[in-house]
Amino acid sequence: MIPKAVVAKYVKNNLNVLGVTNKMPSSGSWKHLQTEMIAPQDLKGDGVGIICGKISGNLEVLDIDLKHDLSGTLYNRLKQKINDVNSELIKSLMIIQTPSGGYHWLYRCPSGIEGSLKLAERDATEDERGDKETVKVLIETRGEASYIASLPHDGYNVKQGRFSQIPSISAEDRKLIFSSSRELDERIKEFKIPTDSLKNTFNIHDKDSTRLTTWDDYDKRGSIPDDLAKAGWIRVRQDSERIYYKRAGKTDAKSSGNYWKTGNFFKSFSTSTVLEAGKGYKPFALYYMLLHNEDATAAARQLYGEGFGDRLDNKKESILEYAEEKYGDKEESKTVDEYSISKYLSNYENDYAYLQSVRDGNVEKGLSTGSDHIDKHFLFKKGSFIISIGHTSVGKTLSALFLTVLSALKHDWKIIVLGMENSSGMIKRQIMELYLQKPLTQTTAEEFAEGNKWLNDHYVFIAARGGHVRTITDAIKLCYKMLDEDHYDMVVLDPYSGFDSNRKGGESEHEANKRNCGDLLNFSTKTNCVVLLSLHTNSSARREIDPNTGNLRPPRMSDVDGGGLFSNRCDTAICFHRLINAEDPLERITTSMYVEKERHLESGGSLTSRENPIQIQFRDSRFYVNGYEDVVYNIKNKHKEKFRDLKTNEVIEFEDVPF
Repeated sequence: MIPKAVVAKYVKNNLNVLGVTNKMPSSGSWKHLQTEMIAPQDLKGDGVGIICGKISGNLEVLDIDLKHDLSGTLYNRLKQKINDVNSELIKSLMIIQTPSGGYHWLYRCPSGIEGSLKLAERDATEDERGDKETVKVLIETRGEASYIASLPHDGYNVKQGRFSQIPSISAEDRKLIFSSSRELDERIKEFKIPTDSLKNTFNIHDKDSTRLTTWDDYDKRGSIPDDLAKAGWIRVRQDSERIYYKRAGKTDAKSSGNYWKTGNFFKSFSTSTVLEAGKGYKPFALYYMLLHNEDATAAARQLYGEGFGDRLDNKKESILEYAEEKYGDKEESKTVDEYSISKYLSNYENDYAYLQSVRDGNVEKGLSTGSDHIDKHFLFKKGSFIISIGHTSVGKTLSALFLTVLSALKHDWKIIVLGMENSSGMIKRQIMELYLQKPLTQTTAEEFAEGNKWLNDHYVFIAARGGHVRTITDAIKLCYKMLDEDHYDMVVLDPYSGFDSNRKGGESEHEANKRNCGDLLNFSTKTNCVVLLSLHTNSSARREIDPNTGNLRPPRMSDVDGGGLFSNRCDTAICFHRLINAEDPLERITTSMYVEKERHLESGGSLTSRENPIQIQFRDSRFYVNGYEDVVYNIKNKHKEKFRDLKTNEVIEFEDVPF
């Protein structure tokens, strides 16, 4: 048995532990110990395991397993690579030697850690494959939701440091440890290019198996060293097998990646580039990642124009061809001189009527969402271009779908949905559950039939994933065609990053984004449809932690991935945010809705403050606005007002709601 005093000493030093027997958890599940400190009397087993992650002050352990090192030099090479950049870093760490002769490096990283990562591996030898292991791990981390066996287990010896003095290291020093470890990775894990999407773009089918594609041809004829030079990477040294490079930009690292001559691929071990650390990039993959802003389609088109690949039939899909012929700019070749001036002037009568309505205080207001709390800041306005912004996995898509459900329920709107990341089946399920206010697994046959009919009456879904709509231009043309045949009130595009780039000629990505924004704005104005475009935040915003919450800070419209032109061109900008790592379970299901821009304030709406956003709680397939108001229920039941206290789960009367 482990003395209680040993456990208490670990806990005193902000290290949570669990009991282990033969290095395995003694009590089965230990998930609760990832968030709750252990009581000394609760530890059972013949040894102690130190729990890594947030519960232990963001503890992370670098596990160096030397029993799999065939060279006998791995540990010294790792230390040398780190010491070449920062000779004091290793000296600061706590180091424990393991019974197998390997090492545990212990440190904390206040900026945050993730789950365990494999940093360096090798393929198993023929003899080793007898035990069905094909990969041997050389270096890995033990991070969130993991643990290490430790003292007083036999065979563990402290070589440096104390448990009371485990150092906190910077994010940059952690990157140095990671990149140095990844440089010792001996396995080739090839980066996969989006072959299906490229084949769709070039209209290549299975029957064309003998055709040499542009990307395959570039893998044969392209030059990785030349492309690295174009991207600003610096050659630092070479040996018989590899050429070593430093990444473009400021770095203290001796090298950031290497070109493997045998196999003709490039491997980055830096996490500060667009390349995924540890993956092997063939010439085409490297070319489009570094020289075409990660846009494989644009890269393939460029190379095709330069003569790579067999020549292809350039056929268009019939419906998009129809839309191009009917709605394409047939007059773009004309000059201003060929038109009468009247073509360019605004409509005097319409402008006068608007000015008069402002003067008289009769400007037409937007349409209600069904919630007074939301209406104060946001209304449905026909012909508006709306962007919704949010970090990954904060409920941005679901919240946007909730707004569409309100528009369909309240105003009988018909909506076109193009989901570029989620399948149409998944989106349909979410909408039906929001309408029925219960999971589909809990519906009766009658309820399911009702929900499906309502869904099909109000929504149409474009087969975007794997379909023919791949660019914003494709989407706009198709929507014009659909509006020619039926009436629709809203178009949802989720997300913008799911669309292929449609750059023209020497157009930059910024210029293409600007053109797409203009086209969407023009589409909403011409058709009087609401356009709702979902956008991810940029990489900088996704790294900024709010010190008050320990979560990513709430996004602003200026955090849009692709630049501020989206927020400049739109009519309305909405940011969604959720504290996904909050300790309070209620906070983890609460999405904050920030209205950051409203171009037409005279027709209703207002900006939310950063301190007082609209709060939307999602629970049991229901949305509750500001914690109490069940808007969908109220609309469906003609505003028989229903409110619920989410902390007690009890339905409460209006007069008892603490608004």
